[in-house]
Amino acid sequence: MNCQCPFPKKRTLANNVKYRHSALYVFPHKIKCKQQNKWQIAATVFDLVCRNKFKTIMNTTIIHISDLHFHTYPQNFRDWKSKRILGAANLLFRRKRQFPLQRAKRLVEQIQKMNWDHLVISGDLTQLALEKGFSRARKTLEPLLTDPERVTVIPGNHDRYVRQAAGTDLFSQYFGEFFGNKEIHVRKLNSDWVIIGWDSAHPNDWLSASGTVRRSTIQATADLLESCSEQTKFIIVNHYPLTFPEGWNYDRFHELYNLVPVRDWILRHPQIRLYLHGHIHKNWIHHLPRDSGPELLLLNSAASSSKLHSEQKSSFHQIDLYEDNVRVSPILLN
Repeated sequence: MNCQCPFPKKRTLANNVKYRHSALYVFPHKIKCKQQNKWQIAATVFDLVCRNKFKTIMNTTIIHISDLHFHTYPQNFRDWKSKRILGAANLLFRRKRQFPLQRAKRLVEQIQKMNWDHLVISGDLTQLALEKGFSRARKTLEPLLTDPERVTVIPGNHDRYVRQAAGTDLFSQYFGEFFGNKEIHVRKLNSDWVIIGWDSAHPNDWLSASGTVRRSTIQATADLLESCSEQTKFIIVNHYPLTFPEGWNYDRFHELYNLVPVRDWILRHPQIRLYLHGHIHKNWIHHLPRDSGPELLLLNSAASSSKLHSEQKSSFHQIDLYEDNVRVSPILLN
């Protein structure tokens, strides 16, 4: 059964016939040859140009950013509820200085100047999940969001900071078009690679920032993997990390509740080649070996718009995909 994920329109090769004329134009001197050989030479040139163009089309570049934490303060008594009191205090004394709006605007400007095919934002667009915060995030990021087919956005724990009124989901209201209304988000990047977005964020009590990958999410992902060819490679986007730096003090009330079974499940599926996340405000590139098959590459791009700390070398990542090859380039926001 073939993978049912839609191709982005610009990836199709239906218009390759247009390169026939460019081949003759780029090498006009080759066409001025003996009558018996001119069509053979023209066909060869056309084949070389189209083959090179095909490689360009199949090469996909992803920009991965995370944890932007657009922030505002509660404006009325109703918004000052539950853990927003703690979150607002954290914002006042720490986060506001770490995430000035001007840095976020500079991030957008830098990405606009880069050549990329798909943008991934792996959660925590806001600090307190207030509507004004979501509105500011959408307005600032708008230059990068013009084509929903080229953007994947998933929520983080700060985007589901508190329980909202029944039928209200501010993340879906402002960024739902970049995730969709199904259990998992799916975009087919090219004939080789598919990106899958997970929503593992949910409201917690005052002292917890944990998330949970639902069984229904795992099942939907398993069904998709089974429906695609064995040659298809997958990228999982989730807010929470599966690995940590050496010496890291793991806190189960800050990470995935079901981290170990989720990580084991991913490692059992070698088609899943990359795992993109945020949550912990450090950039890293980790590798997890498998018993068989290629290793799992895990990238953390949080927090992309924060002020730089000493010796920081990366704010986010550029990922270049070509067939089986993956190249990751750390990018620093100055």
